Amino acid sequence: MKPNEILLRCFAERKEGYWQAFCIDLCLAVQGDSLQDVQMKLHSQVTDYLQDILDGEDRPFAAQLLSRRSPLPIVAKYHLISAMNHFHRWKKRAFAFQDAMPLKLAC
Repeated sequence: MKPNEILLRCFAERKEGYWQAFCIDLCLAVQGDSLQDVQMKLHSQVTDYLQDILDGEDRPFAAQLLSRRSPLPIVAKYHLISAMNHFHRWKKRAFAFQDAMPLKLAC
């Protein structure tokens, strides 16, 4: 990770024929047809969210919006999936990952 990046904790899970992905650090979620699809959608959503906060009309609320956290059950699910992935279980139906996002700092 570079000094001007933030590392976001995310996970995706397969449910009833589709995938869901969550960013637990910003409380964002997406749905899609495949793991790659939801990872791309979530990355795009996080990028847009951060851009709106840092460069857009939400800039006055940046501190509050950057400290949004997911509800405890979602955070617990991330940690469970992360642990299970560590032991190579659940990889076909759930996957934890981290996304490094560039962060422009105002000078």
